[in-house]
Formats: sequence, structure tokens, C-alpha cells
Amino acid sequence: MVVRSDLKNSVTVPWKQSQVYGTPSSRWCAYINQICQNVFLNWLKTEYALQASVWKSFADIPAFWEFVNGTAILFNQKRVVLIPTEAIDDRELEVPQEWVDIPSWIADFYLAVQVEPEGEKIRFWAYTTHKELKTLAHYDSVDRTYCMDKRHLTKDLNAFWMAYQFIQEDVKAAISSLAELSTSQAENMLQQLSNSKAMFPKLEIPFSSWGALLDNEYYREKLYLSRQQTVNLSAWLQDIYQAAWQEIDSFFNSSNNNLAFNFRTSAGLNTDNIKRAKAIHLGTETDSQQVVMLVELIPSADEQFAIRIQLHPLNNEYLPANIKLVLLSETGEIIQEVQSRIQDNYVQLRLFEGEIGECFSINVLFDSYQIAEHFVI
Repeated sequence: MVVRSDLKNSVTVPWKQSQVYGTPSSRWCAYINQICQNVFLNWLKTEYALQASVWKSFADIPAFWEFVNGTAILFNQKRVVLIPTEAIDDRELEVPQEWVDIPSWIADFYLAVQVEPEGEKIRFWAYTTHKELKTLAHYDSVDRTYCMDKRHLTKDLNAFWMAYQFIQEDVKAAISSLAELSTSQAENMLQQLSNSKAMFPKLEIPFSSWGALLDNEYYREKLYLSRQQTVNLSAWLQDIYQAAWQEIDSFFNSSNNNLAFNFRTSAGLNTDNIKRAKAIHLGTETDSQQVVMLVELIPSADEQFAIRIQLHPLNNEYLPANIKLVLLSETGEIIQEVQSRIQDNYVQLRLFEGEIGECFSINVLFDSYQIAEHFVI
């Protein structure tokens, strides 16, 4: 069954939304999942007038697609997991183990979906049940997926709709419970998996522990945020911050009254806007060359934001002379820059605007050192 949609006009939003993810592979995973989800829900509501919803809210989704391919949809008191791929080969369906062996994640049905963004269509080509996956699929322990050969899949999508609406038997297999994690165990695993060198965190620990960690909403979100190299400014609206980006007051103490004075008297700062700051080490051996980057997010109408970037000294009264603060576009084009002079107690870029999904970078340059911070709105 092929569903053609207005993908030509709708792929831009999913691509922008995918920029909050930490790696190229997770961004692409999010991109095709978002397209699949949007088209499937629109088609379902149009053709069958069914009230369907995504299993988790959008705020939860990034922490799923960062690690797992697939989207769970709820309707008619059942759950179907869409497994999208852009591969043209339909010899088998590969379902991540998380959707099969985490008790709270398992679905009644699993739907194989081929996504063709450039061709403006998605194709639902086969389905299976949880019980069939557990009994007929081959488990690949290398990448932890259940691989169902096409000869065991049902390709009649009319049969899927009949089964989904009228089947009475239980299509879920019994599965084992996961490990119970203590707080110390979970925190130790989070520390291990937060390391960017762990390219495939799901393969670093036994599945029973991985599944339990991912099943916990708090730990799942914490792991997701700890692995992000791009700062998601939209998440600040929901009080979600990476650990390095702290409240301004956290930099205030008896030894840096000048910093407190600079922050509180800087031109244009509004107490009602969202502000976070991060300490940046310029690469020298002494603490005297640390500075603080301040980001102020100013929401406006229609998902538009104004953004202010400032640089302040941390342990000195003044910034080092000739330090540069540079704003770059997503393609690396320099949009604006400012350079400190002797006895500048802070510098700032001109206020600039952006919209949801837009990316930019801020570079701090001093002598031979260059620090880059990447942002997505």
C-alpha cells in the first residue's frame, strides 16, 4: 500500500526538528520517523476517521529517536509500531530489540514502512505481530534486532486492518522482566554511556540493563541530554538544560563580585527572558583565562526568537584584550563578530533573530585557541 502525500511541502519541518539530535545517524533516524509518523497519522484520520495518537508526547520523542528507530501509535485500544527505512530492499523487517523486549514498549503489531522523501511517498508493505516476532524472527545479537524474513510477514494490508480491528486472540508473547536498577547502578551507567566515544551506547552494556535504563523516563532524558553536542534552545522553554549551561547566579560568589555586577547591569538584559551561562576555558594553564558565555533567549510570536550573546570575564575585572566573539550560520558563514578592547568588562553581539529548527554556531577566539558552541533553536 503506497501513500502519497504532500511530502514535497512538509519535509522541511521534520528536517528542522531533527537537528536537535546528537549525531548524523540519529538526525536521519528522527527525520524519516517524523515523516512516517506525520503521513501515517494524516492518512489514518482521513481514510478511517480514527482518533489516533503517538504513544509518547513530542517532548519525549527526542530521547527515543536518539537511540531507537521506530514510532508507536495508539488507536482502537491497541498499539502499532511503525518501523521506517529508506532501503529499497524488502527481504526482511528489522525491529530494534527495545520494541520487542521492554515490557512497557511492546506492541500488538509491527508495520514495515519504506520512506522515500524525494519520491514524496511512503509505502506500508508488510506487518507482523509481537508473538510472531518472538517465535519466527532471527535475533541478531550483534546489533540487537529481530530480523523477520519476508516469507513470515503478511503483505496483505487489508488483512492488517481486519486483524487490528477485530482480532480477539492475544498477539503478544510473554517476555522476561528487566533488571531492577539501583540509583548508583543507573548513575554509573549514565556516566559510562555519556562518553561521546561510546558511539553505540546500547551495545556497551547488557540489554537487560540497557532496557531498564531506557524504560525509565528520567534516566532516558538524562542520557539523551548528556550526549548532545548541540545546545537545544527550544528545550530551555521546558526547563531542560545541559549540565554545563547554568543559572547566572551559580557564577556569583564573594570572589567575583565584578562578574555579578557586569551581568546585572549589562545593557538590554531582561529578567523575564530565559538566560543561561557557561564557563569557557581558553586553553591556558591558569584559571585567569576563563570567560563566561551568556545566552539570552527572547521568545516572540510564531515560533520566532530573538537571541543575545555576551562574553564576560570570570575571575578578572576585564576580558583579555583582542578576544573575538563570532556568530556563524549553519553553513559556516560569518554573520557578525565583535572583538574586545583593553579594559572591556564584557562584549556582546548585536541582537539577532531565529526560528524553530534553525542552527547557528558561536566561536570564541583568543590567541591560538578557538572554542565553538553549536546551537539549534
